[in-house]
Amino acid sequence: MSAQPSLRLVRHDEATPETQDTLKFDRRNARRYSVSGRVTGLRSDLAPDGARNRICPLQLLNMSDTGLGALSQERFEIGAPIAVLFPPHGAEKGFDRYGHVVRCKARTWGHEIGVRFDAKPAA
Repeated sequence: MSAQPSLRLVRHDEATPETQDTLKFDRRNARRYSVSGRVTGLRSDLAPDGARNRICPLQLLNMSDTGLGALSQERFEIGAPIAVLFPPHGAEKGFDRYGHVVRCKARTWGHEIGVRFDAKPAA
């Protein structure tokens, strides 16, 4: 009898570390595409003297329908609201997307941030 591996369905409660996703939190809702370009981030910081807005240039790394990854010279707080302003390009007009910072990793050249866009209103 040969020892060929067999396939079988694994129920969720039977999952072992070998059968689970390696990064559960890294599941994507939409496919990400590598992009390059500069956009403007408008961040809202809560300062002791009240809320203030700050303009930050961002270098895009990747983007999907649900979010983006970018490089920033400044550190962002997790959960901070952000507006991302995309400039016009050729005949296409610019647009804005609103979301929250979900990741901020310090790098030697600045910070890599992840933004999850807020859900668009229907219709």
